[in-house]
Amino acid sequence: MRFIYGILAVFLLLGFFFTRWYLCEVRAFCEPTASLEIGMMIISGLLVGFCSAWLLGEESFRDLKGQVRGLLREKNGLHQQLTLLEKENQAARKHVADWQQEGSLLTQVKKVTEPLLEQTKQQVRLLEDELRIYQRRYDNLKEESDAVRRTAEQLRNELTAERAREAALPVSIPPNKEAEGRPATPAKPSKPHSRFTPATWQTRDDLTLISGIGPKIQKKLNELGIYSYRKVAEFTPDDIEQVTAALKVFKGRIGRDNWIGQAAALSIK
Repeated sequence: MRFIYGILAVFLLLGFFFTRWYLCEVRAFCEPTASLEIGMMIISGLLVGFCSAWLLGEESFRDLKGQVRGLLREKNGLHQQLTLLEKENQAARKHVADWQQEGSLLTQVKKVTEPLLEQTKQQVRLLEDELRIYQRRYDNLKEESDAVRRTAEQLRNELTAERAREAALPVSIPPNKEAEGRPATPAKPSKPHSRFTPATWQTRDDLTLISGIGPKIQKKLNELGIYSYRKVAEFTPDDIEQVTAALKVFKGRIGRDNWIGQAAALSIK
């Protein structure tokens, strides 16, 4: 503003100087009253122009003030938005830090679980291989068991036919001369025998050739009246329970060791 006021003062002095020069030098009219009037007119014109400019500037200034107030309101709104964005930024940074921490934890867990997972996969593969092996062994044992059953059934049929042939043969008992002159004595009641009482046709086989039968078990089997492979091959479920109870062996051992199948195979040889 001082610069503008300086320019106006210089303009006023120059105007007054050139006006007086024009009146005195050109028109030869150098009255003091005229000079004063001219100066007053110039000052009045300057004042009118200055006031007009000021009024016009006031309206512009009002517009500028309105714009400034609008800009201030926008500034306040932007400041509030900036504050909210900073808060959101802080929350986002916190979430990122939490996610980074979770990521590091997951990485550590992955490092720990990967060897365990690999070991588990190896164990699963080993178990699958063992399962296939056991499946093949089961199939083989089933085939052997079926073959033994068929052999035992065949031997049982042959034994039944042989007994039928023996029963069909005539039995001749020679007379006892010493007993002719004696009075008949009542026969003593026969001692009850078990199913394993040795028959006249039963031969003595080496039962220790059957896997699972040792000398002690063979001795106990002989005490029960079991001497041959054929007798073992004819075991029924009741016979197995009776022999198991008499020998005091583990339940199911006769079936696991397959005494019946081994005896049937040995009796064929």
